[in-house]
Amino acid sequence: MNPRNNTGLRHLFGVLFLCLFSVGVFAETSIAILDFELKDLTLAPRIPAEIERTAGIKEMLEGELKRAGYKIVSVDLDAQGEANAGFGYLFEHNDIAAELANKAGAEYVLVGRLHKPSFLFAYIMGHLVRSSDGQLIGDYISETKGGDKKLTLKGVESLAVKIDKDLDNIYTPPTPSRKVGLSDTSAATEVPSEKPHTLAFDDAQLKWDACPPLFPKGCEIAVLHGDLAKPNADVFLKVPANYAIPTHWHSSAERMVLVSGELRIEYTGHSPSVLKPGTYAYGPIKAPHKASCTDSGPCVLFIAFEDPVDAHLAEDSQK
Repeated sequence: MNPRNNTGLRHLFGVLFLCLFSVGVFAETSIAILDFELKDLTLAPRIPAEIERTAGIKEMLEGELKRAGYKIVSVDLDAQGEANAGFGYLFEHNDIAAELANKAGAEYVLVGRLHKPSFLFAYIMGHLVRSSDGQLIGDYISETKGGDKKLTLKGVESLAVKIDKDLDNIYTPPTPSRKVGLSDTSAATEVPSEKPHTLAFDDAQLKWDACPPLFPKGCEIAVLHGDLAKPNADVFLKVPANYAIPTHWHSSAERMVLVSGELRIEYTGHSPSVLKPGTYAYGPIKAPHKASCTDSGPCVLFIAFEDPVDAHLAEDSQK
């Protein structure tokens, strides 16, 4: 055979190989995202705002992964409904979720849930399953505070990072949006109008909810003003008589006034104080402290937080 022909054939096969290789490298990974379910354990479960928020997570996640280069595959809603034997079924049955995705032509499927143990925070949870064999690839949890859409999106971005890490490693979260300065006059249009209001600790309008799980059962909190995920939130904290609050700390300073009952409060390294109705107390940033309500309870404590609300158990704390 003519050497020139051999050279030409080798060149042709080389080009074909590179083309096939490029198709394999640049093929989009396909993923189906099922509707997120809401597991709401608060005292006022499944309010319209939370249902709407949960429904929006799927679209947010699809947008983030699509922007990164993933192929988003839709699963027929009727088929998803028929396969779902009840709350949590698809979340716990990887094989059924995989079958749905396989029929839709997706390589992977993400089954999600918004788990809300308290109004203070929620967890965006996800199971990533390979559709070809039902193998669980990743089990993810991303925490989000409050119900603000921007904070929910941050939780979705965190979830997208974890999913991408187990797949193609091509996702980069968007950079934080520009902060508005004092000289930016457009900020004035973003400030909502507020109305003055007053509330008593026994007011029927108050919405009491459970404290974070780090506090024993019986602790309740009601938001008086603001958003717990933002600075300057005001709350009532209520505990029954003979209730002990474990040693904990906050990232924010606290300004407190006892409204009812008698509360003994002690900051680590300092002498304890007994608060009576009308007594003011100040708690520094990250200062560990514990408290107990006497038998004259219940105790209701007004707290004004300077920064977004959080709570962390101290290392030596015992519930």
